[in-house]
Amino acid sequence: MSITDTLDSPVWKTHVPPDRPVLTRDHAWDTVMRRIPLLSERELDVFHLLAKGASNRTISTRLAITERTVKAHVAQILAKLDVESRLQAGIVAFAWETFSRGGGTSACLSPYLLLPA
Repeated sequence: MSITDTLDSPVWKTHVPPDRPVLTRDHAWDTVMRRIPLLSERELDVFHLLAKGASNRTISTRLAITERTVKAHVAQILAKLDVESRLQAGIVAFAWETFSRGGGTSACLSPYLLLPA
């Protein structure tokens, strides 16, 4: 089998033109977004820094708290949002900030996401 056989595999072919984004709506996304108000004020501070990709050390420095406290806040954020990883929490935080800035209404918290085809 050559590399061209692998690339020409039907698995890689789609029916959507490559220059057109795919609109999707995921109810799990809506559920996570609705849980954000459950976060405490300090957890929201950590949440916003997660959106920027900040490390525990960076967060602890910016908020003047210990790394151990940051880890505890991150654990609480994961539990309250019911996400599996810090990466997922960061993606949710980034999306929350992006959509909140864009419209400022709760309607923008349930966006149609543009995914590449």
